[in-house]
Parts: sequence; C-alpha cells; structure tokens
Amino acid sequence: MKQLHDRQPLILDPAYYDAWLDPASPKDSLKDILSHDIDGQLQFNRVGREVNTSAVYKLPNDHPGLVGPINPL
Repeated sequence: MKQLHDRQPLILDPAYYDAWLDPASPKDSLKDILSHDIDGQLQFNRVGREVNTSAVYKLPNDHPGLVGPINPL
C-alpha cells in the first residue's frame, strides 16, 4: 500500500477477523496478527474519474469499464 498512499489502512487476513474483533483476545496475539503479510493477496484497481458522477446524460454511471486491474509497482 505504501506505493499508493502515505497513510496505510489496517488490512487483515480474513482468517484473523474474529480474533481481531473479539474483546477477549490477548493483546500479544493481536500484535502477531498485524505481522502477517498479505501483500500477495491484494488486488489493485484503477478507478476512472467518472465514478465521481452518479449519472451521465440521466443514465446510471455504473459499468465494468469504470474499474480495471493495475500493477502499482
């Protein structure tokens, strides 16, 4: 994510969602969860400027061409 934005969001492996959200989880185990690298699982998509408009010529602006995969590196 560093290549795309200077503020990195928290992105968890879905396998750890329940442990992260469980208030009874020990704090030390939560630190371990943050160390799991999921970069290989992320997919980046280019989003066209058209997504800022909900309709074009009174037609819904919702089609697959608005989003496409990219390689951010």
